[in-house]
Amino acid sequence: MNIFYLNESPEICAQMHCDKHVVKMIIEYAQLLSTAHRVIDGDPYYDKTKNGRRILRYKMKNPNLENTLYKAAMINHPSAVWARKNSENYIFLYNLYVSLCAEYTWRYGGKKHSTDNLLTDLLFRIPENIPEGNFFEPPQCMPEDVKDTTSIQAYHNYYNKYKSYFAKWTNRTTPDWYGFKADAGFAS
Repeated sequence: MNIFYLNESPEICAQMHCDKHVVKMIIEYAQLLSTAHRVIDGDPYYDKTKNGRRILRYKMKNPNLENTLYKAAMINHPSAVWARKNSENYIFLYNLYVSLCAEYTWRYGGKKHSTDNLLTDLLFRIPENIPEGNFFEPPQCMPEDVKDTTSIQAYHNYYNKYKSYFAKWTNRTTPDWYGFKADAGFAS
């Protein structure tokens, strides 16, 4: 779980996601948004996993939401906590998710991601019981050596140091901050 906060604008942030993350993070962001709905508005109950372990789940009153939203996952992860902390955080993540869906379509010849078809309309409505509040930067979920005073710079550092072996951008120019500079540390 992570929120690659690469720019303050959700649209530009989505364009800065590398190809692998454009595909993968649509699912993760939908998972975080679904988890917010389930934890905030769902009724908790205990169930069993396929392996027979006891697990806390959240049942939605609305059958359409119950049957369509992803299951709640990693509810105590810093990114999951951040996403449901307040309405503005949720809205930013939703806008990033939608922008990433559009980016997927742009990069991959007009194809639409299956999660976009399934969840975009449902996730548009914020959880009914989410607190109002002001946006604050997503948490820095990464190794300590790349953390920084701002989450944007930290995620630039993270991409440069730990994601460079697979990072590429189809139908996009490489972000100007990308590219590790051995003499100067991280690109800014």
